[in-house]
Amino acid sequence: MDRLRFIVRLALLAAVLGLDLLLASCGGGASVASTGSGGVGTGGTGVSMGTVTGFGSVVVDGTPYSSATPNYYAGNDQSESAPTTATSVELGAQLSIALDAQGNPSTVTINPELVGAVVGLGTGGFSVNGVPVRINSNASAGPVTYYSGIPGLSGLADGMQVEVHGAVGVDANGQTYIQATLIEQLPASNPVTRITGVVSGLDLAAGIFRIDTTTIRIGTATSMSPAGLTLADGQVVNVWTSAPVGTDGSIPAQFVGIRSLQGMSGSVQAGGLVASLQGNQFTLSGIPVDAAAPALASTAAGLVDGEYVVVQGKVDASTGTVVATAIRAYAAQPAQVELKGTVTGFVNSGNFLVRGVPVDASQAQFLAGSATSLANGVYVDIVGSVGNTNVVSAATVTVRSAAPDGGTVDYEGTVSGVATTSSGTQFTLTYSEDGRTSTAQVILAPNVAFSGGTAAQLTNGQTVEIEAVNGTTVLTAYSVTFLKAAAASSSSSSSSSSSSSGSTDSSAPTIDTSGIVYGYNGTSFSVNGITIQVNGVQPSGGALADGVTVEVTFVQSGGVNLAREISLD
Repeated sequence: MDRLRFIVRLALLAAVLGLDLLLASCGGGASVASTGSGGVGTGGTGVSMGTVTGFGSVVVDGTPYSSATPNYYAGNDQSESAPTTATSVELGAQLSIALDAQGNPSTVTINPELVGAVVGLGTGGFSVNGVPVRINSNASAGPVTYYSGIPGLSGLADGMQVEVHGAVGVDANGQTYIQATLIEQLPASNPVTRITGVVSGLDLAAGIFRIDTTTIRIGTATSMSPAGLTLADGQVVNVWTSAPVGTDGSIPAQFVGIRSLQGMSGSVQAGGLVASLQGNQFTLSGIPVDAAAPALASTAAGLVDGEYVVVQGKVDASTGTVVATAIRAYAAQPAQVELKGTVTGFVNSGNFLVRGVPVDASQAQFLAGSATSLANGVYVDIVGSVGNTNVVSAATVTVRSAAPDGGTVDYEGTVSGVATTSSGTQFTLTYSEDGRTSTAQVILAPNVAFSGGTAAQLTNGQTVEIEAVNGTTVLTAYSVTFLKAAAASSSSSSSSSSSSSGSTDSSAPTIDTSGIVYGYNGTSFSVNGITIQVNGVQPSGGALADGVTVEVTFVQSGGVNLAREISLD
């Protein structure tokens, strides 16, 4: 695992070393101050760090990047950075994206700030591992807190295991806090601890330092990144371990990542909270920013500590300072949520998924099509917002007659005709589109990643969900997820099971959805805002519990959602 971490960091370093990026504007208006060199993402090589604000490509702080080209990495209970699929990226997640010479992402690393138990829950926030977490419901103050596997702030409870993504801030007393952009419920059995904050009380001889109230123990088994940097007080670090916080308030660090661009050169886009502001100098998540360019004078003069901004610039390799060429303040131009893709998990206009994100379009303005046009497989463009919940409220919806060439599509279906050709592995996917049965030819992309199975298990008859690039004659899949519920052996018995609401109707149309369980009480649970009766179904792959990820097939009968099949991921 240490070798994997080194390779991931080396790839990110190589992507920005000694290279340049022509910047393009990330959204105009008076809210953007620029020296004229634009924004990250249009060419060259660089790095982008910030908050996911949309999909269709992956949108980071309002700037879109292709979701089809990179290799993805995220932490699990074995490693702080392991290979994963594109569908692991969630709305509100914190990402580090390395860009190749064509401006396309080459690696995407998912970077949560905190993993651990909720403590001291109040109306404004709570703490995890001793680090305060602040809830944000004001779009002008930065990305609004989004919830996954929780209906909202009211769904949190002391002791609940959570993963928190957010922007690192420093208060007037020098204490680290996290302004949450995503809070995801984890299973109670979660073994992982993460903590992000400012290093203090470093004692290398004793092998300890502190982040807020938590003591971090380091030793010869601790991996440090980037290589060559020396740990020091005042640095912002991200610590990962597969051990819980001890009764003495300490953890043994298995990995310590220092937030630094020192030794790198190239172009950067970074979103975060202004801290340690002195004149036209400040930091974002520990990265120093120089906003002394004359064109930025008025913008820099108006900055305040704790303000969420998006900075674009170039790195001074000797200091790791980003010399800013553009600064965009959220206060003047809040980023809306943008979702482009195919509908899945369709229940009604008030409850469906786009790229795994629950959407409520019941009050939306339809710029093309109508609410009756919505169905699984229909391609939509959605602009909306998060209202401190786990649902995107659509302001506008555009229904497309077909997915555009190059667009991101998400289909669930059955595999047939698997063949290996000179172009790679190909197969036919049979899926539902707008109430009709459709087929598509699929070829696996060179960077394809699998979830819930392996390449060897991609055989005829398997039910899968693919994320792919739409082409004229073929879909190029870069993510393949094996859907266990659809192929569960329990389906024949569960279809005739009963609950207090009555037996399921075998003729009723089935609905499929997947997500994180919450509100489980033994007889029912919620997922994506839908309450589902267990209905006597025996889940495959484990036991139902809050925080676990499930695939569910259900039917609606008498106003009640009755499970047909349940499978744990």
